[in-house]
Amino acid sequence: MVLGLNCGRRRSRAVELAAAALLLASGCGDEANELDTDIYELSPREQANIDVATRVIEQGLGGGDVSVIEQLVRPDYIQHNAQARDGREGLLEFVAAQGGVAVRIHRKLANGNLVAFHSTYGEGAGRLVAFDVFRVQRGQLAEHWDALQRWVDPEGTVSGNTLVDGTETVSDRHLTNANRLLVTQMVREVFVEGRVERLADYIGSSYIQHNPRSDNGLASVQAFLAAVKAQGVALAYTASPLVVADGNFVLVGSEGYLGQVSDYTVFYDLFRVNGGKVVEHWDVIQSVDPSAVPHSNGLFGAGSGEPQ
Repeated sequence: MVLGLNCGRRRSRAVELAAAALLLASGCGDEANELDTDIYELSPREQANIDVATRVIEQGLGGGDVSVIEQLVRPDYIQHNAQARDGREGLLEFVAAQGGVAVRIHRKLANGNLVAFHSTYGEGAGRLVAFDVFRVQRGQLAEHWDALQRWVDPEGTVSGNTLVDGTETVSDRHLTNANRLLVTQMVREVFVEGRVERLADYIGSSYIQHNPRSDNGLASVQAFLAAVKAQGVALAYTASPLVVADGNFVLVGSEGYLGQVSDYTVFYDLFRVNGGKVVEHWDVIQSVDPSAVPHSNGLFGAGSGEPQ
């Protein structure tokens, strides 16, 4: 959900669209102008948030520049990564241990005070695919969620697609709220409630798949889920507490299990929507041992996952 501002008050998407002309005429100043751009393109605040997160990822984590982290990350930084300690000091320790890493950001989404990146870390067959979500507060990173998984070469995927190729351009920002609603309903009904028969109501026939174990097309997704069930593999989302929607893209962060009910798993699903149907999908699935996480925040935890 992209939130427009009317002199400090939040409005629903329908009210934003109806009131935009009136607000611009009524002299609400810069915030009214931000409302107008927020509907169709990134607001200045959202672009600034992307720029902050980009610098921390590329120069701080990728390049090992600790001064960028000290400048752009809050001391009380809330960490949900499964390996890094809490706070800015925990991030600095993590970066020191990494020693710099090649980073390529494939997709950048902004959603109020949230920024989401779809990236690869490292090079060659050993690289990692990641989704990173940041909450930005007054020009500094205040909170971080993520999930990572190993790269799979295209010859090793069922579809022949890689885990990161496909559409990168964000469009249809005026449909952000509608696309968010479509995707979150689908995730709740299909993956939380287990109503697999509802897939056809949401997914287009030309569905492009980047999960390495499933082929393109709606029928392939249905067949994959049926095969998982037939093999006795436990797969379910128990909650989906993190959502970042930006135009035609909606990223959903969920927790659940894969393999056995006791296997805590984090799922990040990025969906592209076109014409009211989900037409493309990328994901990262990470199995986590909660007892080994070096902080008490959990993988989603008590922070604010809702755009503000």
